[in-house]
Amino acid sequence: MKSPLYLHNLTQPDAARLLLKGRTALVVVGSVEQHGPHLPLGTDAVAALAVAERVAERLEAPILLASLVGVAPYHSSWAGSLTLRPATLSALLLDACRGLHSAGAETVVFVNWHEGNSPTLRLAADDIQREIGCRVVIAETHVITNQLFPDEMEFTHAGAMEAAGVLAFDEDLVRLERVAGAADRATGERGHGLFRRRDVFPVLQDFHEVAPTGWYGDPTTVTTERAREILAAVADHVVTRVREIVATLSERDGE
Repeated sequence: MKSPLYLHNLTQPDAARLLLKGRTALVVVGSVEQHGPHLPLGTDAVAALAVAERVAERLEAPILLASLVGVAPYHSSWAGSLTLRPATLSALLLDACRGLHSAGAETVVFVNWHEGNSPTLRLAADDIQREIGCRVVIAETHVITNQLFPDEMEFTHAGAMEAAGVLAFDEDLVRLERVAGAADRATGERGHGLFRRRDVFPVLQDFHEVAPTGWYGDPTTVTTERAREILAAVADHVVTRVREIVATLSERDGE
């Protein structure tokens, strides 16, 4: 955690000034789940942090690491994987955002890399906006990464895109010499495709239903330098969209 903008590293006066100046706070939610033998359990957390650090610099906003652990019950059959109940994560976010709002934050940006968190983040955002009154914007950084670089950043599990997220944060956490046992790419994409449908779909219970070995993709195709370039572009996209959203909603509200 190299950024000087982590809320827990700031003194109270500095945090107060920063929140009042920008009226924005970044809230990171991660996940602790298996990512094969080559990527850390906290891949989704550190990838989100890699984006958040870059966004924080551009927006001059503090970063709250709300939880390393997210909602990932379907990884529980792999030792070391952890999960929160959705109600637990939602309550944590509500309480944390109450404090951020009271300190001056009018906009809270959830920075997320784990799709298992997404339904809970939307429900939590609704509670926060209704009960506290601050605006919540959700940045799905894994989605952005794939959308901006579809030919390079495969939407697999523990493949190139997630390797890039970790490399951009700390390349020492990536152990490419341990790459082994990837599930067949076609099998993984077919499995993920079933659960990622948006019309009629089942709910994922166990990630073995997607990839029998727990991961698929090719993490060897991205370098640290390229990973940093890609995550910088993702951060730029987030900043642009946050500014556009805040401006549009402020104009609508007559502010």
